[in-house]
Amino acid sequence: MTDPSPTPDAAHFAAWADFVLAYTRIMRTVERALKAEQSISWAQYDLLYNLGTAPGHTLSVTAVSRTLLYSSGSASNLVSSMVKAGLVERQPSPDDRRSNLIRPTPHGESTFTASTRLVLEVVQREFAGHLADSELGPVAAFLARLRAQDAQLRHPPYDLPVDLG
Repeated sequence: MTDPSPTPDAAHFAAWADFVLAYTRIMRTVERALKAEQSISWAQYDLLYNLGTAPGHTLSVTAVSRTLLYSSGSASNLVSSMVKAGLVERQPSPDDRRSNLIRPTPHGESTFTASTRLVLEVVQREFAGHLADSELGPVAAFLARLRAQDAQLRHPPYDLPVDLG
């Protein structure tokens, strides 16, 4: 059976290329701001975000690797670097003595709050500020369809786990 979807034309390819390049530019801007102002990487922020939204603000290293789509070795290295930086701590799991749970330290929580404010400033300046109100619905619907292709990715609502007031 043949695939009924047509081959992308030059206009579709250009739209995809612009999407990839815009994403890359914005993420580089976010990463630079996080490193300059909070001394953390995007991966570290992403882990703090996921801890902030997890039940009890804890995750196992296995859950970290699934949530962040990292290999277990990469997740373990990320956690170790964050323990060393005082952003997270390991605690023995009450359910499995062979496993540790990761939770943010007070320093990690304050870094996360400040970093979230910073990320939102960059997102407003580099993305949302360029999106007309009339474009928001169609763009959001399109991106949601793309995200929905992977059941392992986070689903709405995307509540901010910090009080920005």
